[in-house]
Amino acid sequence: MGLCHSNCPFVEQKCHRIKVSRPTEGGVWPTTNGFSLDHTTKSAKTLGRTRTTSPKTNERGMNLGSSGGTSTSGHTSSGYSSGNAPGTSSSSTGGGATSSEMPAEIRPKVVTVKHPESNKPKPTTKKGKAIQADVDVIKEFQRCKEENILRLDLSKSSITVIPPSVKDCTSLIEFYLYGNKISSLPVEIGCLSNLKTLALNENSLTSLPDSLQNLKALKVLDLRHNKLSEIPDVIYKLHTLTTLYLRFNRIKVVGDNLKNLSSLTMLSLRENKIHELPAAIGHLRNLTTLDLSHNHLKHLPEAIGNCVNLTALDLQHNDLLDIPETIGNLANLQRLGLRYNQLTAIPVSLRNCIHMDEFNVEGNSISQLPDGLLASLSNLTTITLSRNAFHSYPSGGPAQFTNVTSINMEHNQIDKIQYGIFSRAKGLTKLNMKENALTSLPLDIGTWSQMVELNFGTNSLAKLPDDIHCLQNLEILILSNNMLKRIPNTIGNLKKLRVLDLEENRLESLPSEIGLLHDLQKLILQSNALQSLPRTIGHLTNLTYLSVGENNLQYLPEEIGTLENLESLYINDNASLVKLPYELALCQNLAIMSIENCPLSALPPEVVGGGPSLVIQYLKLHSPYRQM
Repeated sequence: MGLCHSNCPFVEQKCHRIKVSRPTEGGVWPTTNGFSLDHTTKSAKTLGRTRTTSPKTNERGMNLGSSGGTSTSGHTSSGYSSGNAPGTSSSSTGGGATSSEMPAEIRPKVVTVKHPESNKPKPTTKKGKAIQADVDVIKEFQRCKEENILRLDLSKSSITVIPPSVKDCTSLIEFYLYGNKISSLPVEIGCLSNLKTLALNENSLTSLPDSLQNLKALKVLDLRHNKLSEIPDVIYKLHTLTTLYLRFNRIKVVGDNLKNLSSLTMLSLRENKIHELPAAIGHLRNLTTLDLSHNHLKHLPEAIGNCVNLTALDLQHNDLLDIPETIGNLANLQRLGLRYNQLTAIPVSLRNCIHMDEFNVEGNSISQLPDGLLASLSNLTTITLSRNAFHSYPSGGPAQFTNVTSINMEHNQIDKIQYGIFSRAKGLTKLNMKENALTSLPLDIGTWSQMVELNFGTNSLAKLPDDIHCLQNLEILILSNNMLKRIPNTIGNLKKLRVLDLEENRLESLPSEIGLLHDLQKLILQSNALQSLPRTIGHLTNLTYLSVGENNLQYLPEEIGTLENLESLYINDNASLVKLPYELALCQNLAIMSIENCPLSALPPEVVGGGPSLVIQYLKLHSPYRQM
């Protein structure tokens, strides 16, 4: 293996300059919808350390965690995060006053509340200087020359310049330079004739030297997270490339010379500014993965249908108005990302893509699908039609859901679920119908025996069918933002229920059978018209989250003291709640509590004014269970 010397013919070649766009932020962006089309390389060094800051406290709210601990609170409509109930300010998460006069055995744990600002990324301090790093590079190149090293990893080493002595590293097969501060490459890079993998991602490159075309063995080129405003011409001359990553640059145009890269199997142009894809894409017949997501494409060329070996095509987050019929030629397609475009229709030919296991068109303007499309895609297990313009379920009958396990129709205009539509969906476990126009549920809901998660939130339901008790496998039931006035007594038969969300309905009472839900962990009753809670609520010993704020509660049952696992309690905005049971002090795991806008007139004003922490202390001090 000969070494490139000082009269290397590549040394005098000039670097092809590229227009510089405004600098972009670094870092790796998350993928969407399950697509992960870029490879990830491990860093060789860790140069930063995290500096922590002390949390701040507010005046209201409570955290009864261990000394020096932190707590964050925030309430969502689905009730899955522990925190402020709706209608309360951020001040409901803070430490109450403490009493130095209380006996040690009833003194509460120290209250510490995490300030919202502490959720921001912590500043990092980098070690070393770039100048020293460049000197180390020369040493590494010398070692590479002497030892005929095949793989060199200089990633995340604060390198700013690649010295010309890189020409001596002709033995290299893999060269990793990602996560540095390199703005240009020396022409000597073209001397690495054996190189197969070159990772230059997360740098500041605006151009590439023409000498790069001499890397006749190069197969993998990673240029993610740089500052390229166009694809350098030299890339089109790398005919041996099989994998090309150009994600997160500022590329606006893809040239016709793309056809020269006929060996490509993976091409990622994600997160650029591309408005048009050339017909030359059709020459890349070896492509198996093509990521064009997060660009500005409005149309695709018909030639996309020539890429017959594609198994993954990601087009989500573009401006696509249509999909060409030639998409049906991609018979090997398994994953197709169409989320968040401007599509109004799906081509009939897509039924030929029978290997797809997921159909997701979330965030478009589609009102109907071609007849029988979903039934033709018999391998589908997940269907997501959320955030479109559907007024009814797609035509195709029960056959279209035969093998489906999850259906998401959230945020459409569907007013009815047809009787028997899921009669063949024996494996259906998740159904999301949130934010539609449902006024009733189908009479055969009792046959959905395998259902694990049901979301009917934000509809117009006034009644639940009694045979909902047949859903013996149900674990999550969301009925928030409806018009329910009662819950059937049969609710107690849902033995596996872990989450029950009834927020913002018109409930005046709960059936005592609610106490039979022994596995229940989260119960959300916020914003109803409840005047009391059933005493059987004390049987919910696995409950960790209870939200009953914004009701008409006059008291809490003494049995609440048996909720030994309760961590978050929201009783805010109950205008008639004048006292709290002493038994509440027995909830030793209680960490977050909101009592805002409750009169609690049976307690001393100075105790109430001190916030939840002081209220709990008072209840402990005066409790008949004090010695327990």
